[in-house]
Amino acid sequence: MEPVSFSVNGENIKISRCPGVYFPSDDTFLILDKLRPEGRCLEIGSGSGIISIILARRGYSVIASDINSEALSCTELNASLNGVKFEVILSDLFDGIRGKFDTIIFNPPYLPGEEEEAKIEESEMWYGGTDGLTVIRKFLHGLPDHLNRGGKCYTVLSSLTDIYSLKREFNFYRFDVLEEKSFFMEKIFAYSLSLI
Repeated sequence: MEPVSFSVNGENIKISRCPGVYFPSDDTFLILDKLRPEGRCLEIGSGSGIISIILARRGYSVIASDINSEALSCTELNASLNGVKFEVILSDLFDGIRGKFDTIIFNPPYLPGEEEEAKIEESEMWYGGTDGLTVIRKFLHGLPDHLNRGGKCYTVLSSLTDIYSLKREFNFYRFDVLEEKSFFMEKIFAYSLSLI
């Protein structure tokens, strides 16, 4: 299949569609539009690799990780298509990650659904648990061990979840809404998080 070309902030990026791998969508571009990276960067859940590719093209030291080995192969393929190289790590969130970073990006599976939906093929790309917050909660518990003081995390949350309870639970983070986008049934929000 022919790679798809994207223009992101004036940069042309080629991305191949890979079976079983999250392809760039509105939430991806919401993060990319507001991403202001600094220093050493980590992308959790790299999917197709578009975010890590853009960071590497801009000269940042970047590590891409994903729980899905097919996603990592896709990330490496797309990195090669775009003439960049960076480290990729098979990891369930922070399990295989060592060290601290100045910028961490995570576009989590954030949609709520019934438990049976978790059994649907490729549901790990969108299913965030019955409340939509299961994956992001686990991520936020591990984030302080990997985010440098003064560093930022960029992520996406949905209005279909209880964002306010998440903010109360993780009140040691500063949550800043960077942008929101409305759809028929929901709004998605790009957030930057920093440790208080």
